[in-house]
Amino acid sequence: MTIGPPHLYRLHGRVRQQDEHMLQAAIEQAARVERRGLAHVLTLNHLAHRTGAPYPYLREIVERKRDPYHVFEIRRRVGGSGRVISSPDPTLMHVQRWILSRILNHVPVHPASFAYRTGFSIRACASQHLGADWLVKLDLHNFFHTIDERQVYQVIRQAGYTRLVALEIARLCTRQSTGTFPGSRRFHAMRIHDRVIANYTTNCLGFLPQGAPTSGALANLVARPLDDRLTAIADDHQLVYTRYADDIVLSGLGPFNRAHAASIIRLAGTAIRESGFEPHDGKTRVVPPGARRIVLGLLIDGERLRVPRDTRSRIEAHVYGAERFGLVHHQINRKFASALGLVRYVDGLLAFAHDVDPTWATPWWERWRRLVLDQAAAIAPFGPDSIVRAPTSADSPDQ
Repeated sequence: MTIGPPHLYRLHGRVRQQDEHMLQAAIEQAARVERRGLAHVLTLNHLAHRTGAPYPYLREIVERKRDPYHVFEIRRRVGGSGRVISSPDPTLMHVQRWILSRILNHVPVHPASFAYRTGFSIRACASQHLGADWLVKLDLHNFFHTIDERQVYQVIRQAGYTRLVALEIARLCTRQSTGTFPGSRRFHAMRIHDRVIANYTTNCLGFLPQGAPTSGALANLVARPLDDRLTAIADDHQLVYTRYADDIVLSGLGPFNRAHAASIIRLAGTAIRESGFEPHDGKTRVVPPGARRIVLGLLIDGERLRVPRDTRSRIEAHVYGAERFGLVHHQINRKFASALGLVRYVDGLLAFAHDVDPTWATPWWERWRRLVLDQAAAIAPFGPDSIVRAPTSADSPDQ
């Protein structure tokens, strides 16, 4: 049930002979989070009632007796190891989406953070660096998989929820480390005791699973102290700072040189480590004046964003190839796992290009849609209308 008008809640509680102190605590707790625009959750059973999920099912997840995730790996087509995805089962997916829409989306995020936020985009993030002649680009190593349930608990607790509810929501949004995955000692070196509910005691911490709908918003909130520190560094050096998930950019307009860039990298590296993350040193880049300046796959070396020539060529090659040889043969030739995967990938590329340059992208999108409609059998049982969407979003290409 929801709290509703406090007096009526209290009257209904008295009819059920509920303890007055418990009723008052529930009213105060609901008011505390509702003043912040968040949905109130009084207990795990209350969350089960609000989401329609079975309470025993949620309890098993919180007790770490059930691992409700399907794990698979997305192979990167350009170098590097695969991306491990932990996809929650439908019931947990629904609960996490409720938590995202009713709680996490209403907790303020740092303005320099652009990913996983409604109304924000790659285009908006990259445009912050237009006019810069120097770029310092850094990357966070294993962004999701270095965040543990203690950090998630702190985010929920600071939002105004009780200790017990914060723990239970943190457990529902994290996955218990198993075997060597995700491999960090921080997840296995502790025994977590719960003084209130003995069954909540575990041998290791949970981690933030990439693939859960709540993970992006939680990662942004956990990373807020890092955003604060990197913004302060940028302000001190007259730079612009943005973060898109694990992709960090600091840009400047001269006077600037490589010595300054090296100093910024050292300061940023310290801030990253002290904030609980690890810099991916192999992806650190300094881009000086005269070099091609790309942020999140977009050219920023002018007064407006542009889609790089190699991205345009990639789209053109996929459309030409599928038109000439057919979706299936082109998929096999380009080593995609399925024709459906190829269609979704090209669709994402076109959406990315359309967000920046609709004049160029629209004719290619129309050609792509026509050929997919003509070869619909190749993507059965999915229909073309469920796969080829209007190019309105901007997803970063990585193939």
